[in-house]
Amino acid sequence: MDDMLTASIEPVLEERCTPALVREMLGAGADNARRDLWQALDELGFLDALVPESAGGSGVSFDECAGVLFAFGRHAMPLPAAHTMIARRLLAAASMALPCGPIAFAVLDGSASNTAFVPFGLACESVLVEMSDGFRLIDIDDATVQPRTEWGGLDATVLFPAGAGKRVRTAHADDEPPMGVLLELGALVKAAAMVGAMARVLDMTITFVNDRQQFGRSIGKFQVVQHNLSVMAEHTSAAQIAVQSACASDSFSKARLSRGIAKARASRSAPLVANTAHALTGAMGITAEYDLQLFTRCLHSQRLQFGSESYWDEIVGSHVLEHWDSAVPEIIHMTS
Repeated sequence: MDDMLTASIEPVLEERCTPALVREMLGAGADNARRDLWQALDELGFLDALVPESAGGSGVSFDECAGVLFAFGRHAMPLPAAHTMIARRLLAAASMALPCGPIAFAVLDGSASNTAFVPFGLACESVLVEMSDGFRLIDIDDATVQPRTEWGGLDATVLFPAGAGKRVRTAHADDEPPMGVLLELGALVKAAAMVGAMARVLDMTITFVNDRQQFGRSIGKFQVVQHNLSVMAEHTSAAQIAVQSACASDSFSKARLSRGIAKARASRSAPLVANTAHALTGAMGITAEYDLQLFTRCLHSQRLQFGSESYWDEIVGSHVLEHWDSAVPEIIHMTS
């Protein structure tokens, strides 16, 4: 996580994405605060990091951006920055103009309703939508938006009008992103954000138990507390390794197995890390004033977004059964 790109974005997030500012940006009427953060990210070029140099971007790989994706989660990024980075790359490949504002992801299930759950649906200006007949970029103002704030976030259920938006097509059919890739990429960035959030939760919990005194010493000295911290660290590290492996894929479009494993691993780890943190921090840890809840709420909500662990477990398991000879060595390579 200490690569140059991550080191460059950390000061920006430390200044403009503090817990206090995140609280403000999650509230009503926070357009100015969100706009300031977005402008800072855009002016420094982070949102075009994945865009090829020929299209005006930095042309870095997913692997090189992994630390940035973790950093977004570590700071509870309240905007679809990671989604926009990917969307801009896909749009650049289609020789389309790159929107200046935040871009969210949506995947339609093929039903006639044209309705989808959209993470950051209340904080985006457009949505890259995967439909049964391809991809479309749709202005959020052309859609019907219903807030979904059960977890205190900026998600929404969005109804997309039939035929709305611009078709996303590359010049050559062979370069078209395969169907299902938006779900996979959404799962990957959510898994990365969850890893960052879990790392932040672990750090906060360690600080708390070392500061909290009981029976004349910090509770972090007690073996049962240390055991629980070790389990949290193990799950966080396992999820991080899975995400880094998925980001290291040579192909932007064809890494379904590794991305599925990454999301499944992160989603499985998230509730354990979050719940253990609240248990160890006790009464303080469940208050709204304590910053811990900003990150644990993200973990619980993101666990289900773009596929839960059970969803991806089924896909990965089916793939292994169908391609036993090639899949097993691939999984061993990803986990070794």
